[in-house]
Amino acid sequence: MSNWLDKLKDYAPSIASAVLSGGVTLPQLAYKAISDVTGLDVQTIGQAQAAVESASPSELLALKQADNDFAIEMRKLDNELVGTELEDIQNARDSHKHSVMPAVICCSLTAMVGALMVALFKYEVPEANSSIVYMVIGQVITLWGGSVVYFIGTTRSSAVKTAAMLKR
Repeated sequence: MSNWLDKLKDYAPSIASAVLSGGVTLPQLAYKAISDVTGLDVQTIGQAQAAVESASPSELLALKQADNDFAIEMRKLDNELVGTELEDIQNARDSHKHSVMPAVICCSLTAMVGALMVALFKYEVPEANSSIVYMVIGQVITLWGGSVVYFIGTTRSSAVKTAAMLKR
């Protein structure tokens, strides 16, 4: 099995990574790319193996071009995903711009982080519970960081809009 994968990795590393990714969608996209190049119906890893092993030199060259196209499409999908996530964040900020909850959550988490830091310096954590305590502290600090980013993003966005309106 390794020989055909090495061959695929040499000519089409992005397609090879997608085949080996495990999920459902990426391998199917990779199988489609192999199918388009070889003209064979590739639906499984075994069929991909047979297609790569029997590929002619011109098909391998076409597979290299297909890999470039595949990598570009994956980047486009990544960019769309990031755009969708950023749009979702902006929509959430717009939806909650008049709510006090972001400030309440941010302030509450800031108080929790402060209390946890004081407690860490004041009390000794039992060895048996240390991994759980540190995991919980890490989660609270992570959530606190996210709330600060959200809150600052909201207030910064509002400040930019206000400044733009004043310039008119």
